[in-house]
Amino acid sequence: MAKTAKKEALHRRLILAAICLGAALFLGLLELIQFKPLLEAELYTRDLRIRFGQPAPLSPEIVFLAIDKATYKDILSEEEIAADPALAEMSTGSWPWRRSVWASVMQRVTDAGAKVVGLDLMFPTPKEGDPELAQFMQQKGDHAVLGGTFEEVSNAGRTSVQLTLPAALASLGANEISRENTAGRVGFVNLWPEKDGIVRTADYYRQFQNIPAVSLAGRMLEKAGYKNRIPSSGSGLLRFAGPPNFNYKAIPVYQLFVPSTWEKVFKNGEMLKEKIVLVGPYGNWSKDVIRTPYPNPMPGPELHLAALGAALSGNFLHLPPLWINPLLIIGGAGLALLLILSTKQPIARLFLLGALALGYAILTFFVQDKLSLILPVVGPSLTLLLGGVGCLSYEFVLEQREKRRVSGMFSTMVSPEVLTYMQADPDRFRLTGEKKIVSIFFSDLAGFTTISESVSAEDLAKILNRYLTPMSDLVTKYGGYIDKYAGDAIMADFGVPVWTDPDPNSHAWKACWSALEQQERLQTLKEELKAEYGCEIDARMGINTGEVAAGNMGSDKKFQYTVMGDAVNQAARFEPANKPFDTHIMIGGKTYELAKEKIEARFLANMIVKGKTEPVPCYELLAKKGELPDTKRRVVEIFEEGWKLHASKKFKEAITKFQEALSLDPHDGPSKTYQKICEGFLKTPPPAGWAGEYIQTSK
Repeated sequence: MAKTAKKEALHRRLILAAICLGAALFLGLLELIQFKPLLEAELYTRDLRIRFGQPAPLSPEIVFLAIDKATYKDILSEEEIAADPALAEMSTGSWPWRRSVWASVMQRVTDAGAKVVGLDLMFPTPKEGDPELAQFMQQKGDHAVLGGTFEEVSNAGRTSVQLTLPAALASLGANEISRENTAGRVGFVNLWPEKDGIVRTADYYRQFQNIPAVSLAGRMLEKAGYKNRIPSSGSGLLRFAGPPNFNYKAIPVYQLFVPSTWEKVFKNGEMLKEKIVLVGPYGNWSKDVIRTPYPNPMPGPELHLAALGAALSGNFLHLPPLWINPLLIIGGAGLALLLILSTKQPIARLFLLGALALGYAILTFFVQDKLSLILPVVGPSLTLLLGGVGCLSYEFVLEQREKRRVSGMFSTMVSPEVLTYMQADPDRFRLTGEKKIVSIFFSDLAGFTTISESVSAEDLAKILNRYLTPMSDLVTKYGGYIDKYAGDAIMADFGVPVWTDPDPNSHAWKACWSALEQQERLQTLKEELKAEYGCEIDARMGINTGEVAAGNMGSDKKFQYTVMGDAVNQAARFEPANKPFDTHIMIGGKTYELAKEKIEARFLANMIVKGKTEPVPCYELLAKKGELPDTKRRVVEIFEEGWKLHASKKFKEAITKFQEALSLDPHDGPSKTYQKICEGFLKTPPPAGWAGEYIQTSK
């Protein structure tokens, strides 16, 4: 016994380990194929850590001159505007300004002793002022950088990269932006987002087809003497110095030319001395905004400022080696297994799983914040949670299976369906019952006594189980409730204890379809049992729909959920009533009315059952709607014509019709039966007042 327990415990641990390992392999595979939701979730956690983490330090060497308006006319006085041509151009109200303005701006900055000045602007087409700008770049190109751009262009189905240089320098070609030309005066201003559309990386160098290009920030760093600060890979993950509009101070560019601000803000140029100066558009008017890890979009120049600042301070974020992520995922799986094995209470396990996942996420925040190392969060955390929840689910299944095993010991007292329903809503079960409209099904094996006399008791039990199992399955398939077995007989109810179908009357056609499929299954079962046991089986079935009393019937110590009422008795009588007609499934008139859109049936008789005086209509159930063969359909039509003649006491004409039906189907039982009835009436006419009723003489 102890060995068995140890073996079961070992088996359990192996299964739990396999679940955790499976979780690790699954998450590892998703990361390997870069599953988009997982990748985006990981990037989002990285962004959260940036938002709430310590910002990168602001470099005192960087100055940002902002073009914060398209015109400064509303700020400057007429005297101030007239005092300087650059201010006059800035206040005209037209944008873009003449190119000569930018030559004046950069001249002012470089004359103050700045190491380098860069323009985050594009001058793609020739404009007025280009000669002045070109002259300045010729004279001060060692201290100034203009912006260029690369764009993907599609032509005739082919994609190529097109370089756009400032018009003033366009004649000099790609050499101006090439990394190989240290005297180049152009840097690309492109910013490349990741798959989720967010920019997180500063690209200082990038290869475009045959052009080894330098970015605006990269070129400015080179000219300022900080080429060695650029990462050897040519790019770096940005920490950022703060959210949009909350890092480098934006100084309006016009203040360069106003004597009062030149003295007060720029200290007569002293503030610009030995500085790296970036000039760029700033504010809502420019529409130059980029998505970054922060919720609000960031002005484009701030990305270049972040790239400059990160290089000067060396404050980049770093990804761990490739082997770290798989190791952490496996670690998450191992931690999940350890937790499951060391704790017993499901609630405690769930709490600890959540706490460990949260704790790991917090740990990655501090590692990124203090060590600038980006550890993966989503993969390891999901492995921990998925492995843990998977183990909990497995143990829950084991627990439920054990409960079912114990419950099985008592399941013979009540049916499993009733037991479940009682547990869910015990107040519904009253000994007095409740009124419901349901469909009741009865079936019985024909000639069962003969079968029982021809085989052994053991074989008889096997035959019954072989028959009852698939028939019962087809009852429950359509929502039926196995009310009871009586030897070879089955009683089933459709519509109780609960009926979840939105159509409250669908129990009628579902009972019919169940019966039809049982007869279909019976055909193959006949061959199997005949081959194995040498016996032939056949089954007759009856279905009736009506009001019943449904509930727990019995004593207060032992009861069973069942249905009772005249509709039940009628269904029970329909089953044997098949015999004289040589039919297999007989249904009542109410069943037919509710199910006729789903079934094929023929009127069989107005039957006066044993113990009753009023006739009830009954039908032979033939097929599901649309599945009745054409020949059989014609037989039914002829039969029904014959039945009407017989009910009108035109027995000779009726016999002719029944014979016509039998010529099409010699085995049509109802036609044979009614032909004999009509022949009998020719000899002994029916009593006065007879209108075609069929009297059932036995139950």
